Amino acid sequence: MSRELRVHSVPTRAEQVRTAVEIVAIVAAGLWALYTFVYEQRIKPLAEAPSFSVPTIVEQERAPDGVVFLTIRRRLQNTGNVSIDVAAEALSVYGERIASRVNRVTRSETPTEKIVSADVARKPVALLFSIVKLRSGAVGGNPNTSFYLPAHSSAEEDYLVTVPAHSYPIVLIVRRDYIRKAPIVPKVPVRIVRTAQGGYDLTPPALEGEYDSADEYPIR
Repeated sequence: MSRELRVHSVPTRAEQVRTAVEIVAIVAAGLWALYTFVYEQRIKPLAEAPSFSVPTIVEQERAPDGVVFLTIRRRLQNTGNVSIDVAAEALSVYGERIASRVNRVTRSETPTEKIVSADVARKPVALLFSIVKLRSGAVGGNPNTSFYLPAHSSAEEDYLVTVPAHSYPIVLIVRRDYIRKAPIVPKVPVRIVRTAQGGYDLTPPALEGEYDSADEYPIR
């Protein structure tokens, strides 16, 4: 009658310590990988400042009767890693005329910038178009409208403006946007005001998050 022998190996103290160290190392590596992923994908982007550009693109086409059609594309490009939203916006178009054909030399000097200009003077003389919007991110704004842009995306609004033939050699497009990281909390306290030329504009108690542009475009 045969006997079945079973051999049991008992790990040494050193082997037990090594096994425990390996388990701790594996768990720590997993936790570190998880933390790194969460930090890079979730925590870090939320701490970043928004990055974007607000180009205004103008296309023009002349009709047979001489009327010029301007397609004004109010574009917003989110180039950052956080979502952004537009709390309020204003855009006005003015016709400009040559104020005088006598060249006038003007100078502007500061410690950091010096400008000399001898070109023909221009000035806005007529309001052609003006629009202002208070969206959901503004105090008193329309809660049902927003201009929300996820990271690395873009969108635009188009406006068609007609300019009488030969009336204005230049148009001035003035744009103002109040842009914040989404969601906008607290809301932006901006107010709608009238300009001296009869258009609409926005005024806030502070300039934080305000982005302005004023560009001139010759009528061809």
